[in-house]
Amino acid sequence: MTNQEKYKIAFRMTSRASTGLSFIEDYLMEHFTTDSAYPRNFYILLSYNAELILKSRVVMMGNFIDKDEVDKKLKSLSHDILKISKALGDDELMRLGIKEITQNGNQYKITTIDGRGTIIEDFADIRYDFIDGKVRTIDDKEHERVKEYIDTLFTILVNAKKENERTSLSR
Repeated sequence: MTNQEKYKIAFRMTSRASTGLSFIEDYLMEHFTTDSAYPRNFYILLSYNAELILKSRVVMMGNFIDKDEVDKKLKSLSHDILKISKALGDDELMRLGIKEITQNGNQYKITTIDGRGTIIEDFADIRYDFIDGKVRTIDDKEHERVKEYIDTLFTILVNAKKENERTSLSR
């Protein structure tokens, strides 16, 4: 599989992540408080889009024979942000502006090299939290936290797009 073929896949992944993050951002610009019904949906989208951004680099860095092999690799990483980050490695994370990714229970903390932190919920946990009867409480800072998370993810997204393009041009 050529770098250009991988780039087409990675480009679609980052484009999808961009529209997902923009969707949340647009909503928050129109609504100045976070209704208790919305945060779960925001966190599902944040998790999904963070995963797409990171996995776009997995696609570009891998040596794949065909799309089936790409699909197999991405599925093997599941929705585990920590597993995806380990597949990328510290040097690649740094190129994305990420100092480290840690896991605390059902959340991942992405710390950027400029000191910002973003909390990403585990994708499976946030989708199926009703099984354990979890109720997510929100406070008056939820709205601002989500906006900060989006800003941080947009910065990582821009870095991923640049790296994907750079990699697509290499042999």
